[in-house]
Amino acid sequence: MSAVVPPPPSSDALAHAELEHLRAEVARLRELVGPSEESYVKLRLDVLGARDAAIGAQAEAGRLKGYCKALEAQVARLDRDQIWFREQVVMRMKNLRHQATPSIGRVVNKLSNR
Repeated sequence: MSAVVPPPPSSDALAHAELEHLRAEVARLRELVGPSEESYVKLRLDVLGARDAAIGAQAEAGRLKGYCKALEAQVARLDRDQIWFREQVVMRMKNLRHQATPSIGRVVNKLSNR
């Protein structure tokens, strides 16, 4: 008993099957991207534009973080200067208050309460 082997498909049949497969793949890809290659180009430009916008936003966020750090350093310096002023100037004036006029005494009291 010998098995009957079907004849190999002709090269025309293979070419036709491959062509149909490729057409189906092109149709599937067009559904994903759009009806033309122009849609793909526009989509690519949108992606690149969004990427550039994100990079710009990250750069701006970094600049603002640096600005905030600089402001925090200035506030710390001003706090330190205020403490120094209070300790050096106001406290010395407090010690001399009994010799000063009453208006200077009120100024010293207001400054020392801050």
